[in-house]
Amino acid sequence: MRDPPDSANLKTQESHMTSRWTGGVAAACTLAALTTFTTVAQQIPWRTLASDDRVGLAAPAAVTADTPAETLAALAQRPNASHVVVQFRGPLDEAQRAKLAEAGLTLQHTLGNHAYFASIDASRLDSQALAALDVLTYAGEIPALRKVHPLLARGETPTWAQVGATAEGDPIIGMYVLFHDDVDLAAEATPLMQLYGVTVRDALESINGLVIEAPMSAAYSLAAEDAVRWIESALPRMSDNNDSNRALTQADAAQSAPYNLDGSGVTVLVYDGGTVFAGHQDYGGRATVRDSSGQSSHATHVGGTIGGDGSASGGTYAGMAPNVTIESYGFEYDGSGIFLYTNPGDIEADYDDAINTHGADIANNSIGTNTEINGFDCAIQGDYGVTSVLIDSIVRGSLGAPFRIVWANGNERQGSRCDVEGFGDYYSTAPPATAKNHITVGALNSNNDSMTSFSSWGPTDDGRIKPDIAGPGCQSNGDGGVTSLGTSSSTSYSTLCGTSMASPTVTGLCSLLLEDYRNQFSGQPDPRNSTLKALLAHNAADGGNTGPDYQYGYGSVRIVDTIDFMRTGQFVEDQVSQSGTISYQVSVNAGTPELKVTLAWDDPPGTPNVNPALVNDLDLVVTSPSGVQAFPWTLDPANPSAPAVRNQADHTNNIEQVLVDNPEVGTWTVEVSGFNVPQGPQDFSLCVSEPLTQTGIVISLPSGAPSLIAPGAVTTIPVTITAFNESVVSGSETFYYRFNGGAYQTAPLTSLGGGNYEATLPAPSCGDTPEYYFSADGTVSGTVTLPGNAPAGVFSAQVGSFTTVFTDNFETDQGWTTANLGATTGDWQRGVPVDDPGWAYDPPSDSDGSGQCYLTQNEVGNTDVDNGAVQLTSPPFDISGGDATISYDYYAYLTDTSTDMLLVEINDGSGWVEIARHDTNGGLSWRSHTISQADLDAAGVVNSANTQIRFTANDSNPQSINESGVDAVSISVFGCVGITDCNGNGIEDANDIASGFSEDCDGNGVPDECETDSDGDGVIDACDICPGFDDNLDSDGDGVPDGCDICPVGDDNVDTDGDGVPDA
Repeated sequence: MRDPPDSANLKTQESHMTSRWTGGVAAACTLAALTTFTTVAQQIPWRTLASDDRVGLAAPAAVTADTPAETLAALAQRPNASHVVVQFRGPLDEAQRAKLAEAGLTLQHTLGNHAYFASIDASRLDSQALAALDVLTYAGEIPALRKVHPLLARGETPTWAQVGATAEGDPIIGMYVLFHDDVDLAAEATPLMQLYGVTVRDALESINGLVIEAPMSAAYSLAAEDAVRWIESALPRMSDNNDSNRALTQADAAQSAPYNLDGSGVTVLVYDGGTVFAGHQDYGGRATVRDSSGQSSHATHVGGTIGGDGSASGGTYAGMAPNVTIESYGFEYDGSGIFLYTNPGDIEADYDDAINTHGADIANNSIGTNTEINGFDCAIQGDYGVTSVLIDSIVRGSLGAPFRIVWANGNERQGSRCDVEGFGDYYSTAPPATAKNHITVGALNSNNDSMTSFSSWGPTDDGRIKPDIAGPGCQSNGDGGVTSLGTSSSTSYSTLCGTSMASPTVTGLCSLLLEDYRNQFSGQPDPRNSTLKALLAHNAADGGNTGPDYQYGYGSVRIVDTIDFMRTGQFVEDQVSQSGTISYQVSVNAGTPELKVTLAWDDPPGTPNVNPALVNDLDLVVTSPSGVQAFPWTLDPANPSAPAVRNQADHTNNIEQVLVDNPEVGTWTVEVSGFNVPQGPQDFSLCVSEPLTQTGIVISLPSGAPSLIAPGAVTTIPVTITAFNESVVSGSETFYYRFNGGAYQTAPLTSLGGGNYEATLPAPSCGDTPEYYFSADGTVSGTVTLPGNAPAGVFSAQVGSFTTVFTDNFETDQGWTTANLGATTGDWQRGVPVDDPGWAYDPPSDSDGSGQCYLTQNEVGNTDVDNGAVQLTSPPFDISGGDATISYDYYAYLTDTSTDMLLVEINDGSGWVEIARHDTNGGLSWRSHTISQADLDAAGVVNSANTQIRFTANDSNPQSINESGVDAVSISVFGCVGITDCNGNGIEDANDIASGFSEDCDGNGVPDECETDSDGDGVIDACDICPGFDDNLDSDGDGVPDGCDICPVGDDNVDTDGDGVPDA
């Protein structure tokens, strides 16, 4: 038996303190794995190694199966367990992922080297179909060791996160737990935590995680739970980490003619250790405090660096963007327990409120864990953990829309205690500055661009460049720092140093950039976070070693240079998929000193279980007119002080730059290729120092690829083919399709002119699996397909339709009933929210804007639920026709999340079962929740014609608040209702027409020979088939009106054979 890839050194023994959650009963068991391996499997880059295991988290006992598909079939038989780790021969496209899902294997988080966490649907697992795909090389159970952070695996107590101890002396610590994507936080994860007796402090809804406090030993038991993906100790509590700044960064020039920029129209979220002193004169009423974390001199200084107008100093100490709007939030805890560690749930909640309620455009975060000076474990420096995952998710749009974030890189070079890697001050960036997508800023001296003595240096543990860029955060002469707003009076100032000062400097400069972008490109969406990063890096002044380095990143920011470059328009935002390539041509003239190309992308959140953190790996390929490739800068993490080189591709970072000195004259080719894109397509941002033009043939679907098609319906797909600096070969535009495997049928695309086409997909039947792709030939590019790797990767669709069976916005009474279960106040009431200014816990409005909703005692005054529970029950609805989806919006203002909640239950006629539990405080925001068919199946619900849903708001503590609400309920069913084969030729009716076997004169989707006797004359004739004809016309003169004439050409009255039936 061959060892599984990555784990040859793992011990084989029974694990201790492992358990399974079996319907509410924890039963100790031995972890057993069924694994299969082949020689092509590469190592999975697990973060926690066998050498880290000092608490007995042994590897599962290995049982060999003949093939990976057979292993999955065996693993599918495990009780209450569906998650596995799988590995493939190479990158997968969307079509292959879809086929795996159809065979019962759904891929979730990528692990690197073409490995994934995945879930098995035992009811649909098709081992033969999986084997036939011939892409799977490894399958196995997920070892508990691989789910635990190395610090916990080594049994080391994170003292900063310890909040107590058990009677036996087991430390109780704050931890973050991530769950697999298909695990419902309310219905599954929270009850699992309660089973272990742990305290849930907060939910991380956008990344499917919880913040908990639990005995340290519980981490090892939880790691054995199938639902759990990752466990790490909580980060240390985050704490706080400009006239010369304006001059160095060119902000003075940007604020003056001809630019005249001041940040007008830009709203900045300032997230800090507390909130700003909004009454300071320099804010001019533009700053608003949005939480009760408490006033902070540090936050006030930071906010002033971004947007103070300098009015109290005659303009001397004005900030970078003196007319921005500032929304101020402070780092908080949930109000229970001792605040010793970081609760990322507060980050999520505050960002959500700032973005979706107050319209924030960009965020500054001058905050970090300050590991070195606080004496925390140096091992966390360089980590990519749960808080980094959250930040990367927010940048990508997990809170509703993509967002721009600037973060201080940290001040960890204030001592030598953590110089443990053997590289001195390198590897000193602490989380969460170690995330991938935010723009991290190092600190320089504003008077001479020199490196400060404290600014954290990279790389991260996986070798990524940190910081991204640098900006002024101190001063080695003059006032000795950055002077900005103080809190001693409304006109006071203070002087501070730190990356906390450099970060708001860059945030203010980005605000100027956003303002000018809106002026220059009116009507266009704001640039992506990756575009800001690429623009800043492309135009930064190089510092330290030549090229990017682990001290300065890509250099010291220069805002006027950046604005001038942006105004040239020599940048693009585009996207690329697996194996795809987007090409551009760049003309270089004689005497051009350099050609610079910068690529950046906001990468999907990484998986903390593995190292590196990069998910989608794009390649920047720049080729000279004579065919010589120029490579991007790369650094050596094993020799971090060495200058960057340009001799290989970069497979580590999500920002790359190619710099060619004295470039060859002529036309260069710049390509962005999807080297490995497991979660695509990937948006990217590209800057080029010389004018660029896109080249090649691009096929696109302006209305998207249909993924849901009704049975019997012909589908028309709009297609656009665009040629850049070449032509499309006429007649090459082709549509390929098939319904159930086998050979593809071809049909020419119908030209509509102007590069617009239509493809016609014949009508499918229930049970069909339509697959399709497109191709065209370019005079230069040759054959181009969509998807780019077709026919290996193709589009596919489901056959069926969604039917809405129930919807209620509560504007009318549809039969909901209410019940009081002992509560003294808080009965459910339907109406427009009263929005009582004296009671700050009700929502100001309903969720969907229609007006009314259900709220707990919708009246003026203290009206929350007290001393009991209240129930709201729906009328019956019918979901028996297929797979159901139930969605609703809910409101839950909870001050005691340990006991109070909004409980959601389903009754299929056989009794009520829990389907969701909302027990995290949503503040004054409405939230949405969806119950899928998989959720119903997991709860044992049978889709019946007499189903009901009910909501129970409870209060167990009379001193706590539970204000709950429900709105925008919608229930739909997906199914496929087939049509009959009326003429018995083996083809369903509409397909008879689509295939050309039948005519359909009246276009009603029924073949002519299958029409009924619509006029009741006892004869199915043309009057039935084409009732729109003028029945009084007689084109062939046979005395029979055309509308009832079977053949209105020629003489239908001739009866050659004398059988009494006209020849026609």
